[in-house]
Amino acid sequence: MSQVDPDFGRYLASVAERDVDLLLMEEFHVSDEFVTWFCDQIGLPGITPDGAWHSVSDTDGESDLLLRVIKSGSRIGVLIENKVAAPEQDDQDRRYHLRGIKSREQGKLDEYVTVICAPNRYLASLSAVTAYQHQISYEKIVGWFAAQDSRRAQWRRHVIGEAIEQSRRGYTMAVNEVITAFHLAYWQYLQKHHPRIRMVRPKNRGSKSNWIIFTGWDFPKGVRIHHKFDAQVMELGFDGHTVEEILAAKPDWPEDIVPVQKGKTASLSIRVPAIDMKVDLAQQTAEVEQAISAAYRLMPFASLLKNFE
Repeated sequence: MSQVDPDFGRYLASVAERDVDLLLMEEFHVSDEFVTWFCDQIGLPGITPDGAWHSVSDTDGESDLLLRVIKSGSRIGVLIENKVAAPEQDDQDRRYHLRGIKSREQGKLDEYVTVICAPNRYLASLSAVTAYQHQISYEKIVGWFAAQDSRRAQWRRHVIGEAIEQSRRGYTMAVNEVITAFHLAYWQYLQKHHPRIRMVRPKNRGSKSNWIIFTGWDFPKGVRIHHKFDAQVMELGFDGHTVEEILAAKPDWPEDIVPVQKGKTASLSIRVPAIDMKVDLAQQTAEVEQAISAAYRLMPFASLLKNFE
């Protein structure tokens, strides 16, 4: 491939995560060799490709890519989060496990693994306790394409290389003004009407910022309330704990308070009314008050697991 003519600048002005999603999905569909190599990187040798899907979502969020393979007669789902530079959403790594477990319970998979694909720079910034089971760097993927003797493979190497460079330059969030305004209105509403609730004043938000997180003023470390607008629940979460610990501390819960395991977080969950973050909060105060009432019911349990620390 010839060098970029400086009169016209770069081939690619930018590479979005969706661009890399579709590049990888195409390889999963057209190159069994790439699927074999990819699965070798995560300890799945001897597989047979069995399909790939983009943007697989449910009430627990969205998997960027789902690769399904057959190994020893079992259908294994490889749930892939793809990142160029955008920061992780709240509990994003743990929600991959929820979708994997749900797919297994629904009979769509026999087993699953979770993977994050990103530049080395991004992977190095992940928490030491990330719930992703495997990591594959863009640099390794570049190495795969560089070893293939075709113009097509070299172009793909170039695209992934541009994504690596873009990650190095840093992330610029596409601010969603409507979602940002709703977060701010929620914070203002709490400040005025519910001072017992502690919420950090929100900054700019993107289009997928569909959770609001807050605490009580005396909450222990690692205990938070999540108002999950996408799932229509209010949850009190205990990081690093299990549902078994919740039930050991209090086995009898009201029917509408459901202990649930969300990855490495045990939560108490209450269904709340649907609230549209694209609609002015002032038009939905009745629904907001019902949701906050659920939060007040959960707050007394914030110290429930203090003896399990």
